[in-house]
Amino acid sequence: MTDAIRLEAVSRRFRRRTVLRSVTATIPTGSVTALVGSNGAGKTTLLNLVAGLLAPSTGSVSLFGGVTPGSLEALSRVAYVAQDGPVSTSRTVGDAVHIARAFNVSFDFETALARLRRLKIDLKQSVSKLSGGQRAQLAITLALARTPELLVLDEPLSSLDPIARRDLLGELMGYCAESGMTIIFSSHVIAELEKIANHLVLVRDGEAVVAGDIGELLSQHRIFTGTAAEAEIFADAMGSVISQGHSLALAPRVISFAGPPPSNGLFEPVTLEDLTYAYLEHSNSNSGVIPT
Repeated sequence: MTDAIRLEAVSRRFRRRTVLRSVTATIPTGSVTALVGSNGAGKTTLLNLVAGLLAPSTGSVSLFGGVTPGSLEALSRVAYVAQDGPVSTSRTVGDAVHIARAFNVSFDFETALARLRRLKIDLKQSVSKLSGGQRAQLAITLALARTPELLVLDEPLSSLDPIARRDLLGELMGYCAESGMTIIFSSHVIAELEKIANHLVLVRDGEAVVAGDIGELLSQHRIFTGTAAEAEIFADAMGSVISQGHSLALAPRVISFAGPPPSNGLFEPVTLEDLTYAYLEHSNSNSGVIPT
């Protein structure tokens, strides 16, 4: 199966500041990929590269087996929702829908109207008068109505209330199941990612330190409760200790195993939240990447 996104040794510099460093990852077609990282880790820059709004300083980004991001073909197959939502804030919601329809041949006008009615967003209301959550929902509506093959979302949940977040996640899962759409989105809401995402890319300090199928990643990691020295002994030559913390404290520590983890009572399964926070807090930048 062709990958929806392939990044090969991608770096991006802004003047003297390097935001991304040699990022290599693949996003399978039809997957829901969570892009996770702390503020300033490079998530938005990576999404802008995928959307074609930026070009890599080094390396390459390709879509659908060879399509260049930002090309005419990519524009017809990719929809992107930026973190700040629609730009045309001086117009009405209805104007925004009609403009999107005029610029997109495949735009599903009726579906867009139906979704806005369900969300009780008035077409006559000015976009500038909408709440942050409503503006986010409008941007997502316009993107979904384009019927894209790849949907790129930058922090789509940040301005939504808990019920709206739950409903949106369920809706996105439905789109994936029905159309085979590929979705990549960044978020800080780790607990909710586990409900929808099946693929993970974790960026720390501009590097992709984890990238792969979530089920496989969870199966390669276990939690051991003890001191750092004890964790190192039990990891032995089979893996490495990811969690840091005080070396003498008795604490849960995430261990990554190169092969099947030991099946004994000393180790417990990890959650996506356990795994994510362990890598985000990991201080050794040379720990390597869990590949796709």
